[in-house]
Amino acid sequence: MPGVTDFLARVTVLATTGTLGGLRYDASLPELAARYGDPWHGGRIHRESRWPHAFGFGDVQTVFCRCRRLRSFSLPVWQGELELPLPDGGLGIVDTRVTESALLTALIDAGSVWETVTYENVPGQRTLEFTPVEEVRVGLILTDRDSYDEPPLEDWMLYKVVLWGYAHVDCPEPDRALPDDGWGA
Repeated sequence: MPGVTDFLARVTVLATTGTLGGLRYDASLPELAARYGDPWHGGRIHRESRWPHAFGFGDVQTVFCRCRRLRSFSLPVWQGELELPLPDGGLGIVDTRVTESALLTALIDAGSVWETVTYENVPGQRTLEFTPVEEVRVGLILTDRDSYDEPPLEDWMLYKVVLWGYAHVDCPEPDRALPDDGWGA
């Protein structure tokens, strides 16, 4: 099983480039399925419309628009380990327990620049927000404890990783002349 350093390296690359393997903002659902295998179906994002729609590859939770382009993804790091997609269609398990001090060291060594975002109504949490590519954001969310009923930690922990973008304003209608891709949701 790959360790924390492997996951820390992947998170550092994501923060600096906006990519996690082939997962990146605006990636094509059919291309990702060809690389990683068919995604699992996560359902509608909004009850009243079919799109955007959630799919997933292992523990990577993704959102696609109707033109089958990736709009966002998240990694539930708090679980302690994740199943991440492998290029052969399989899944690899990585340890995700990363401390803030280890994360900051890796990010500084990579020359990363970020903004720290906090919210008054969410104590014990902060987000390191990156802009690796124009109109694309990566958020590394840190918390001060493992669970709400635990005391604060001396070294905060990475809790969640998210990627989203702003460039995709108008989604074109799907080409009805093309055969069904199986993800019509």
